[in-house]
Amino acid sequence: MGEVRRRGRPRDAAADLAILEATRELLIENGYARLSMEGVAARTGVGKPTVYRRWPSKGALVADALRHSFLAMAPGHAVAPPDTGDIERDLRTWHDAYTRITTDPRNAPLVLALTAAAAESPDDADVLYKQLSGPQHQALTDRLRAAADAGQLRADVDPEGLDAVADALIGALLYQLLRGNAAASERRASALVDILLAGLRG
Repeated sequence: MGEVRRRGRPRDAAADLAILEATRELLIENGYARLSMEGVAARTGVGKPTVYRRWPSKGALVADALRHSFLAMAPGHAVAPPDTGDIERDLRTWHDAYTRITTDPRNAPLVLALTAAAAESPDDADVLYKQLSGPQHQALTDRLRAAADAGQLRADVDPEGLDAVADALIGALLYQLLRGNAAASERRASALVDILLAGLRG
């Protein structure tokens, strides 16, 4: 039997990592408006088609760069809150980690760049949700539903209410970044968790 030929070239993990690092560096140096696929390719030392084969748009590339940076800084905690059986402790653990990572000077420019990308393009907005916001939101609502099922939250809180709580926790931090007020994010996040839990517990 003859050898089976594979279609296409296998992805080079080292090249992927270099491209993502170059994207993060250029965003910090120059901002989203001046970021280009050509510039990323030049910084990495690869051809522009190499970048486009992996990421179809600038927004998709930035989203992947931010996701990689999040997971490198706090594996696991960047997406899913823990489940210790104590919903207050778990929300605080998740939100402390999420606030620290998102407001880190290495990541904040990427978060703001993604917001700009989402405003420019519906396709990039969809990429942003699927790559970053969606997993965060799903992990939070899953943990909140588990707490409700365990009797730690009010019995009359419906799924839409839990979705709204996840929206508030994620959206409030983004709002502080957009205002350039990241320094206050941690304190305000803690206050928000207090208020939301008071309502959820009745």
